Amino acid sequence: MTNFATAAIGSSAPLPKLSVDPLIASRTVFSADRTHRFTLYRYWGDPEDFACGICMNPSGAAEDVGDPTVDGMARRAREHWGVGAYYQLNVMSIRATYSADLAKASQISLPQNDEWIRKIAARARFVVVGWGNQGHKTGRGPVVEDILREVCAPERVFCFGTNKNGSPVHPLYQRLDAPLVTYFE
Repeated sequence: MTNFATAAIGSSAPLPKLSVDPLIASRTVFSADRTHRFTLYRYWGDPEDFACGICMNPSGAAEDVGDPTVDGMARRAREHWGVGAYYQLNVMSIRATYSADLAKASQISLPQNDEWIRKIAARARFVVVGWGNQGHKTGRGPVVEDILREVCAPERVFCFGTNKNGSPVHPLYQRLDAPLVTYFE
């Protein structure tokens, strides 16, 4: 994807302007009002052989548009990780391009978000976490860590490194070919 979309805090994702691959449409899941995104899906090969990334919060990416983080992670999955598909999940489900806006939201994550994390992470070949300091400070990072410990073997959870507070670094400023390291010890 080359065109990027932004999202004001809690804004509804517009419906796709272009025709969208039915598999992408069916595996990208929003709340009914499209203000929260639970999954975002991309594929180029075997749709059942996928990596899963869990970052901070959804921005403007949707079925037919990307954002720098999603596009970078999907490119890594395609070019470096050897999988046929990629799911983007987030510790928070509310759509917001700018993390500073999260403080304005009354609910940063709906309960369905945790259900989708459990479902997708359990089936992923591996999971790459990268919610950064902010995701940890909100308390959502530790909640997602507990979910991952329930549904994944520790050796299937990776990151690009950790911050001083132990949170996984966000992937946006990591090299596309940056090596992954195990997240859980």
